[in-house]
Amino acid sequence: MKTRYLTLALLCATLTSAVAQTPVDESLARHDFFYAGQSKRQRMFIVRDGKVAWTYYNAQGRGEISDAVRMTDGHIIMAHQYGVAEVDGNGDIVWQYEAPSGTEIHTAQPIGRSHVVFVQNGQPAKVVVIEIPACRIVREFEVPTAAKGSVHGQFRNARLSSRGTLLVANMALGCIHEFTSTGKQVDRWDGFLPWSVQEIPKTGNLLITGRKGLIQEINRQGQVVWQMNSTQYGITQPQKTVRLANGNHIINNWYNEWNKEPMDTLNAPVQAIEVDKDGNVVWQLRAWRDPDLGPSTTIQLLSDAVNRDRLFFGEFGNSPQPKLCTEPNHPLGIGRGIHAGRVAWIHAPGVAQWDGKSGLWVEDRWNSQAKADAMVKEAVVQLTGEPTARKAWQALFSHFNKTHKRGNRGYRKGETIAVKLNMNNAITHHDTIELNSSPFVTLALVRSMVHDAGIRQQDIIICEPSRAITDSIFNKVHREFPLVRIIDNLGGNGREKCEYYPEQITYSTDNGKMARGLARCIVDADYLINSALLKTHSGPGVTLTSKNWYGATDINLLWRQNAHNNISQDKRNGKPQYKTFVDWIAHKDMGQKALLFIIDGTYGSRDVNGAPNPKWMKEPFGGDWACSLIVSQDELACDAVAMDIIIGEWPEFGSLNYCDEYLREAASIPNAPSGTVYKQGGEPLTEPLGLFEHCNSGRVSSSDPSSFSRKYTKIDLKYHKIPE
Repeated sequence: MKTRYLTLALLCATLTSAVAQTPVDESLARHDFFYAGQSKRQRMFIVRDGKVAWTYYNAQGRGEISDAVRMTDGHIIMAHQYGVAEVDGNGDIVWQYEAPSGTEIHTAQPIGRSHVVFVQNGQPAKVVVIEIPACRIVREFEVPTAAKGSVHGQFRNARLSSRGTLLVANMALGCIHEFTSTGKQVDRWDGFLPWSVQEIPKTGNLLITGRKGLIQEINRQGQVVWQMNSTQYGITQPQKTVRLANGNHIINNWYNEWNKEPMDTLNAPVQAIEVDKDGNVVWQLRAWRDPDLGPSTTIQLLSDAVNRDRLFFGEFGNSPQPKLCTEPNHPLGIGRGIHAGRVAWIHAPGVAQWDGKSGLWVEDRWNSQAKADAMVKEAVVQLTGEPTARKAWQALFSHFNKTHKRGNRGYRKGETIAVKLNMNNAITHHDTIELNSSPFVTLALVRSMVHDAGIRQQDIIICEPSRAITDSIFNKVHREFPLVRIIDNLGGNGREKCEYYPEQITYSTDNGKMARGLARCIVDADYLINSALLKTHSGPGVTLTSKNWYGATDINLLWRQNAHNNISQDKRNGKPQYKTFVDWIAHKDMGQKALLFIIDGTYGSRDVNGAPNPKWMKEPFGGDWACSLIVSQDELACDAVAMDIIIGEWPEFGSLNYCDEYLREAASIPNAPSGTVYKQGGEPLTEPLGLFEHCNSGRVSSSDPSSFSRKYTKIDLKYHKIPE
């Protein structure tokens, strides 16, 4: 993303006049807000309807209020240099924790109703989690800081992210850290002078307020996507920035009451300004008399009160859970495969090693081809229970042909096997930073098909009918296996251009303008392998094997020109509805022709578009990339396990509500909850299309963060970790 800079007009230091076209509002009534600041007095205020509606003043309070968070229950967590305290709506202290001698605390965050996390400046500096109201330390770990310099200047602000990590602004080292609850640093961004940092909702980008007036939004690759310099407005001591829903920004301006020179009361500094998207100042706060709000460190809109029940730090607190169609361990349907409903989950830490910032994730330096090869071999072995990959492939082909009434036989020379990739983010042949099918997993799959399964190169097709197959995949496969056919939407550069058969899909209900044609390479193949990705999706919640079939239809390369009927669920109420995915699963040339379902989670992502992002925090990943393959002969079971992994990692992702509806529909045939009569070839289906079940919660114990469990009653999950 290109850096976008605001063109800012120079304003005088006192902001008594502005060059903005719109007049500057100076009233207290523009916003209802909570206010606190580092000063000689411990004071906090709530301003509502232009008047001070609540005041907290602790005349005996020791230390300055460096950070304060107002919550939806009306309570406030404040860090005041020499401790942390919670104050209720009446101004009474509920509990307080005193900083040990030689340490200071300048930032704190609530974790649910039973814990608080804060950064404790000191030598060494620590992140500390306490249980409240007892103030018992239940977790602490050291964080890096400068060996020299004052304890006072180490840290000022830390904030919990939507994925349960802690973002820490390190003033002493000029960087931002991201830590898990176990103390593992999962990311670090250098080259800043940060006073505060916060995660921007939805995008996951970081908003950094710097000590020299530089306010920046960066993505998780560390690229600046927006910035402004508050010093051009006379704001020389910004400490926090509030981004409003309309794109404006409120920036506070701290005044040092310990200055040797007294304040010029006739020309008092502003305490905050609001800047619109065009760089115009539209509001300024200057309240030093009637009322006297004092110096500004924290401004929080009352509408932005924090719901403490939604904040979590790893295993501490309760992460929000999506609403689902079925409860855990309530299986539906009938398992398919050699071992009915078996899913093999292969976890190989180290297969994916991209640093999230440098170059492209598809580069050889960031990936282990040897581990990818081992993953594919182990996947078919674990899935079939056979001792070798060669025998495993034989078993897969024999089982498929037997169940498809072709006899108890294996692959025959001349039969074609098409591998449907997921290249949804590729519309040219050039490699991109965005997440698509892994070149390393794709090559590993072809290697195993040729060397273990004994399939002729010319009988293998690597295809992505609706998108482009990028150079990293083409070059790896073609260099080693030049007879393998590679087919994509564009053709050229060694690829064949996809052709389609029209009117191949008859939907079970009127599905509007939904695509009905199918790629010839899919229809003509004798066997299919669906190689999907481990990702969320803003519509259906997840994009796994069933969503991957969409790319086999005759849709347009430009996705906005395509119909997406009955793909997304009713996220608010979960009302049962017909689901397009079920017809694709049931189709004789799609789901029913699949020899194997693979979900490539070597990287995985929370976002359907963009680079792989972020790393995976929950066990068994522990702050690494997912480094996983999920494989099965049962499409429903395969998607169910991958879905549970995604839900366990990012339960707060809004589109996950009722994301399992298509699985419930497919597993409930012939009695689908929506009442739809799903058909295959015009005939009503009489049996479920596979086995669907959610696992138990898979919660990690706070006393033993390395512990982890994920259990099913009917799905036969085989988790296998390949040692690093």
